Amino acid sequence: MTTTVRVFTHTGLATASVASSGGGRYSNDSLFMLKQPYLGRQTLTTDAITAVSSSGSIASKGTTLLHIEVQPGQTVHYEINPANRSAVADSNSPTISGKTNFEFGPGWTISILEGV
Repeated sequence: MTTTVRVFTHTGLATASVASSGGGRYSNDSLFMLKQPYLGRQTLTTDAITAVSSSGSIASKGTTLLHIEVQPGQTVHYEINPANRSAVADSNSPTISGKTNFEFGPGWTISILEGV
């Protein structure tokens, strides 16, 4: 079996202000969204035997965030690698499923392995 993972790099988060006043009470809050457009994207396919890594070119200058989307119903092990690290995902690596965001930088890569 294989698992498909989509990765996108972004310059960061944008803030959308949400203000509400009612009943004489003022409250203010904010909503965070991924800054658009994304800088790079890549589709990775892995199985439970062979770990795969994103290319370094996905994280260009200005990258601060990685958005990852794991195929519905699947789990992957992952390792985030700054430019000076080259850890390969294995069965002892952290796991994720669904969608999430990670700190990321120029030249960084992510290694993934299908979870079992």
